[in-house]
Amino acid sequence: MSVKLGLIAALIIVSARAATLHERFNAQQAYAYTAQIAAFGERWPGSPGHKKTEDLIHQVLQKDGARIEADDFTATTPRGPVMVHNVIGKFNVGTDPKQEILILAGHYDTLFQPGFIGANDGGSSTAILLAFADALAGQTMKMQIWLVWTDLEEAINSFTGDDGLYGSRHLAQKLAANGTRSRVRGFFLLDMIGDKQLGVARETESNRRLQDFMARAAGQLGYSQYFFQYEVGIIDDHVPFIRAGIPAVDVVDARYGRMGPTFDSMGEFHHANTDTMDKVSEHSLEVVGKTMLLTVELLDK
Repeated sequence: MSVKLGLIAALIIVSARAATLHERFNAQQAYAYTAQIAAFGERWPGSPGHKKTEDLIHQVLQKDGARIEADDFTATTPRGPVMVHNVIGKFNVGTDPKQEILILAGHYDTLFQPGFIGANDGGSSTAILLAFADALAGQTMKMQIWLVWTDLEEAINSFTGDDGLYGSRHLAQKLAANGTRSRVRGFFLLDMIGDKQLGVARETESNRRLQDFMARAAGQLGYSQYFFQYEVGIIDDHVPFIRAGIPAVDVVDARYGRMGPTFDSMGEFHHANTDTMDKVSEHSLEVVGKTMLLTVELLDK
């Protein structure tokens, strides 16, 4: 009996040690979320797929006990006025008005292109944030963790002037105006991170210190080969936060498929109707998901 009790106690201890945040990440569920979102089809603002995705985000956040906030506004675009719906899920919200905040974000809209479902570009980042919500449910940390699904990241015509990054620009300006900016310890944008041939770029405008925390986490997990093997500068949803004075990192795989002069600058599958579920990998979601949540743990110490 004593031996059995000892084994049970040992199992309880092992189980307790295994309950770290990054170990709670469920890559299988992240992949399932990606498939579910891709099945919604086109997800530009105003489309049925966009509404279904927004509803799914709310459902998961409610299930996981997040404090849900909306950042809604009407954007002026080359297509005219467009309703934009950023969704924010807040975890571990304390009573201290100075409590620091860490933001993990990704866009949930897709390109205004008939037939484009964005399994990786829009789908994988939306899904991995949902899996982060599942991992964060019931967890206690020092910082508040915000999961932010930005809307209308994609440009209507092209990323020139004020076309593109509509949701992130609005939210970054809001955080600067209401005084929240000083509490934000970091902003991590996840984009196109489900690619089977995973290679997260060292984005050159991103905060190097936060990237170093990511590199440390990846090294501890044995994932270093998937991160920072090349450099590139990208216009993405992290840019408005950098401009607002918030330390930010673009966690992006900027080589999606074959590269070359006959393809998009970010690869043959970027902004192509071939961005489908067969290009997405559960293993890639696991690598990025666990690395990012271990990064959260390291920053929370």
